[in-house]
Amino acid sequence: MKLAKIKNRIKSVVMASALGLALLAGFPAVEAQAATGSVYTCTINRSYSNPVTGEVEDAGGASSYATGQGMVEGCVYPTGLLELTDDGSYYLTIKMSLMDYTSGHSFQVQNYGDSGWSTPSEIGITGNGTDSNGTTSDICMKVPSENCIIRGSMYVEPMGRDVVFFLYPSNFSEGNSSGMNATIVTEASGSGMNSSSSAQSSESGSSVSAGNSSLKSSESASSESGSSNKKLQSSITEAAKPSSESKTPSTDSSTLDSAEGLSLSTAKDADAADSDSTSTSTSGNKVFQIAIAVLVVGLILIGVVAAVVFYFRKNWRRWGGGQDDDE
Repeated sequence: MKLAKIKNRIKSVVMASALGLALLAGFPAVEAQAATGSVYTCTINRSYSNPVTGEVEDAGGASSYATGQGMVEGCVYPTGLLELTDDGSYYLTIKMSLMDYTSGHSFQVQNYGDSGWSTPSEIGITGNGTDSNGTTSDICMKVPSENCIIRGSMYVEPMGRDVVFFLYPSNFSEGNSSGMNATIVTEASGSGMNSSSSAQSSESGSSVSAGNSSLKSSESASSESGSSNKKLQSSITEAAKPSSESKTPSTDSSTLDSAEGLSLSTAKDADAADSDSTSTSTSGNKVFQIAIAVLVVGLILIGVVAAVVFYFRKNWRRWGGGQDDDE
């Protein structure tokens, strides 16, 4: 009997593990490592176009900017978490929504001012949750600095194609008020490291084997450079708007519109709707005015004809018309 219970328990553990792996199939999980450093809450600026050049790389083209911008803002949360270790490594965590409707997420990073993109050497999922749009995932990646730009791509199922977008962090404030777990920095700068803190971090909820793409941070004590109280700032004050030279592929914006109803904020611009209604109203007014004008002119003509007939009949005999009739 006891042997049967042990077998059932083992079976339950195996099934739970399999389910966890299935949920994380799109991204590897992140192995929590203990490191000293600083943690900052930041704003995640979301942009359909490249925030530096204004170029739209997505298939929707510059003409779909408003629709694409709404979609990006619906998929990525506006608050992020930046971890800066004492050895000078940066890790940015973002929260993504609508994971049930998107897949194939990939990211590239660069420093502000650079011309080339590189794939993050360390990236993975540090947490999962839900919101009103379904499943959410916290994605942590190694970035070159706080002054970085991220180029993201994902397959959106309702649209049936990949979508390209951009992100960059700004407005850094010390401390973690993002609602996401710090995965790399588990000790403040200068606090030192010990075996108990390492054991604690390895037992945290996000400590899952990450395979080849796992995030691993240095476990050494704080270096001379130190990250404590470092002031962080982004060089981008405002994202560049799409230019007229942006690529506009042959596909039209109808594919973006097909994603409506999934909280992707892809409804058509209200201005366009207002313009259509105004145009329809103006056309109706013109038709009404023409009809009134025709009616008035008709009444005037009838009145003139009636007056002429009355005038002739009244003076017919005087003009000799009656004598001709008698003869």
